[in-house]
Amino acid sequence: MQLQRPMWWRRELLLLYASMTVARIGFGVMIILFPSYLARSSNVSLALVLALYPLTEAATAIPLGVLCDRQGRRRVFLGGLALMGGLIASVALTQDVLVVATLHALMGLAAAAIAVSSLTMITDLTTAGNRGKGMGAFDFSNIGGYAGGLLVGGLLSEAFKADLAEAFLFTGSVLFVALGVSYVLLREPVHAPDVGRATVSLNPFAGMDQRTKAILPIWLSLTSLIGIVFFLPRALSKVGVHETLTGELLFAGIMIIGIGSIGFGALSDRLGREKTMAIGAAGLFGLLVGLALLFQNVGSGLDVVRFLPILGPAGIATSALVPSVLAAVGDRAKEGRKGATMGLYSLMLSLGIALGELLAGFASVLGGLSTVLYAGSVIFLGASLLTFYRLRRLRRTDATKP
Repeated sequence: MQLQRPMWWRRELLLLYASMTVARIGFGVMIILFPSYLARSSNVSLALVLALYPLTEAATAIPLGVLCDRQGRRRVFLGGLALMGGLIASVALTQDVLVVATLHALMGLAAAAIAVSSLTMITDLTTAGNRGKGMGAFDFSNIGGYAGGLLVGGLLSEAFKADLAEAFLFTGSVLFVALGVSYVLLREPVHAPDVGRATVSLNPFAGMDQRTKAILPIWLSLTSLIGIVFFLPRALSKVGVHETLTGELLFAGIMIIGIGSIGFGALSDRLGREKTMAIGAAGLFGLLVGLALLFQNVGSGLDVVRFLPILGPAGIATSALVPSVLAAVGDRAKEGRKGATMGLYSLMLSLGIALGELLAGFASVLGGLSTVLYAGSVIFLGASLLTFYRLRRLRRTDATKP
């Protein structure tokens, strides 16, 4: 009897991870290049431009998830890649902040199509016994793409210093290469048919059980903090830290978290989703406090080595959060509604990033980046306590049931 190939060698999964990485590299490049490309804009204007992307992603995630269930995951995925490549290349045509803001907003639609269809296909291709690994690899490709984009963005800012528009054209062309490869090789995974137009709700909370709802506070606070991180290049550039150094620092930190996601995703398959989630919550709180201390005196230089004993272990532990949350949601996704359910990922991610970017933009004017990070640590701690309190109450309730 022929043995089934391991999950990691499935062509569809490898393609999804690779394509997600390329798509997120495009967004990471934007984060680095926008401060220079839109140098005449204010902090608040830049924050609004950056926030439009995740806001559009949030608004379209659930409808696109339903479209995945009705029209197929592959079509939505390929359409998202094509749209993203075209929009990034179009940024090269103008530096008008309103036009760029419109293009960036539409990129959120493309990002939602890519992320939701990818997560839905990963859920189709995995089981409860290996879904943590699958989601960990997704998180690695996702934030690894962001990290790669930050690094590539720093390199492109130097290579195309004379004309940054060429950097956007180059990035868009790379996405079209990913589109061509995916079009030829990617197949539609086997999945249950759509449950029917009459019974599908666009309300993302309608079909959620109580345990999934309990996760929402910690999830939203986590993604808000990601939005703050995305604003770091602009905040650091104001105190004399070059874009290239910023890209390298963020690349190193995010890659540590991305690599850890795979290991902690596998751990959640054995230890359990909620216990792994608790490890990640403790790590992220420590990371926030450590970064706040680091950036408190950023004007005198970044003394990263001094804070490595805090930032290193905390960063690694932080990587437990996303794969355990995604696996928990994927475990509870109903057949025929997986697309709509996994749309919740983009919804929460996008809302959180938008809130975080807006908070960082306004707070950087009022109190500085370290103040934002201290406030973020308090908010995250409160959200974490609320989530784990609700989960504990639900366990007690389940234990008392006959």
